[in-house]
Amino acid sequence: MTGNCIDDHLGDGVVIENTYGSVVSGNMIEECDGRAVVLARDCYGITLSSNVIAHNGGGIDLVDAHGCAVSANTFPLLKMPPKAKDGTQPPQLGMQCLRIGKDSGRITVTGNSFCDSYIGEGAAGREPNDQLAGGLVLEGTRDVAIAGNTFSGVPKAIELRGPKSENILCSNNLLIDSPSDLLP
Repeated sequence: MTGNCIDDHLGDGVVIENTYGSVVSGNMIEECDGRAVVLARDCYGITLSSNVIAHNGGGIDLVDAHGCAVSANTFPLLKMPPKAKDGTQPPQLGMQCLRIGKDSGRITVTGNSFCDSYIGEGAAGREPNDQLAGGLVLEGTRDVAIAGNTFSGVPKAIELRGPKSENILCSNNLLIDSPSDLLP
């Protein structure tokens, strides 16, 4: 799947299930209410590369995926969740642009940009109420290599959730104004 613009879905943008050997590359996936890309039900050997994943309810969600590569994607901003019935905005904790779940492993995450809308000289391209950004969430996964990514202006670069993730190699990532559970 290459060269598409997937915009304004009421649910998830791209859902891939029970398959292998696929490539999702060079797409713009934006403004989906749900997640941009979901890999589930025994996916393996899939490459997700050079996509722009922008302003969705969530980014790439590896629910049940193995031996996959997530590389050279740009993850600017996330969509604000809907307001509660009382008009209040729910907390923004736990937002993710890339989630690797407990049923996924043997994943390579390299050369991605997780960012807000910073445009240089202390300025942002979006209003303060439209600056929601996210990072990488490891949720009880195993056998993951994370290298050469940039996390800039996100509330948490790498977040550890749920059961302990095991055999995680994390090196040579750049964090700018972004705390992390995994890196100093």
